[in-house]
Amino acid sequence: MKVLVIEDNPRIRDLFAEFLEVLGYEADVAVDGREGVARFDPIAHQVVVTDCVMPGLTGFDVAETIRARSWTTPIVMICAADEPHHERRAAQAGVRFLRKPISFAQFKATLAEVVQHAGAGREGSRG
Repeated sequence: MKVLVIEDNPRIRDLFAEFLEVLGYEADVAVDGREGVARFDPIAHQVVVTDCVMPGLTGFDVAETIRARSWTTPIVMICAADEPHHERRAAQAGVRFLRKPISFAQFKATLAEVVQHAGAGREGSRG
């Protein structure tokens, strides 16, 4: 399974890629929102993990663009900014929202949850 990681901070981007490798996922990384949107492929990427606040395209811009191309691809937005409206905006966009810092256990559980939920949705749409 391939996960697109969109994060402008290289240390955090590398950390998320390492988390994914440990969990058995393949990480495809993008250094900002513009690159992430350009790299996104709804067939190749089963999940998108994106930062919230980035220069240029924000995580919300990324989510809006990806949602226009694929409503079913799970998006996990991870945000350090302590803005209450961010969580509300993410929910309205159909995005799972987490606040930084996050632990490996939280990352693992969230990824498992969104993958399971996406799989259940796909199974249900076949019937």
